[in-house]
Amino acid sequence: MTSGLQNFVVEETSDEWVLYHNNFSLCSRKVRLCLEEIGLDYRSEHIDLIETGKYEVASKKFLKINPGATVPVLLHKGRPIYESHEQIYYLVKYTENKNILPSSENDKENMDYWVKKSSLIGNPLKNQNKYAGNSVAPLTFPLFVSMMKYVPFKEIFIGLKNHPMKERVIGFFIFKTFGMKVFNSLFPFSKLLKSSFFNLNQHLHDLEKHLEDRNSFYIVGEQFTLADISWAVILHRFHECGWGDLLLADKPFIKKYFYNLSVKESFKIAIDKASHPILTKGIDDLHKTFTTQSSLKKIYNQLEKAK
Repeated sequence: MTSGLQNFVVEETSDEWVLYHNNFSLCSRKVRLCLEEIGLDYRSEHIDLIETGKYEVASKKFLKINPGATVPVLLHKGRPIYESHEQIYYLVKYTENKNILPSSENDKENMDYWVKKSSLIGNPLKNQNKYAGNSVAPLTFPLFVSMMKYVPFKEIFIGLKNHPMKERVIGFFIFKTFGMKVFNSLFPFSKLLKSSFFNLNQHLHDLEKHLEDRNSFYIVGEQFTLADISWAVILHRFHECGWGDLLLADKPFIKKYFYNLSVKESFKIAIDKASHPILTKGIDDLHKTFTTQSSLKKIYNQLEKAK
């Protein structure tokens, strides 16, 4: 795997390490968790996404850091790394951290396999059978809808003007305009949500079997590695989106595994304590929605029966 470190400087800084990130961003959580495990000092720069109130990622200032308008961006001596899976590998290899990097080649290959399987790569609506991260992304749509209640339309219009990925901005405009109605049969989102659910469920069955066969504390064995960092954020994401009970009802080994991850101090700092007011309100609203007779509740019941 390439390091991902670019050969140009995007920011003149005296800080060796800088992380541009967002508290809600799945991939940002992954890199923060890695940084906490390593114990590396870094300058934190929180950048808002539309989900947390405004398109700061589409500002002129941030587009100089990343023209792709995505977070996280890790800077090492001012030089950027744009992909989160490359960022975590670069961090452990550059710092020569052996605590989360296995020593044996067999364990390294095992770790690499599960890191890749958990990744969110490219368009999340594609390759869901290959990457669990791509599968979990559409399952976040209902939470997006809940959070959009607290975001002004004017902030979305700014994205239409400045954001390089206009189709993504249009999606949030639809979420803001129609609310939970987007999950009825007139829109494509219910179909996307259902197919993503079944793709993610297959990935989780694979993980469940792996954990059962190895009968170990973590994915590679008794050592916490980059594989666990990568899966921790996946498991946390679908729990906060209300799918946890349904997806893990028949997966006792993942339940135990996720508990082991969630009680780690690094998890508490990088994920639990890194919240946002709009996220907190959105989660509360969404979990109430699952208990009402809404189109989303109907989908939940259908998935429960089909599973």
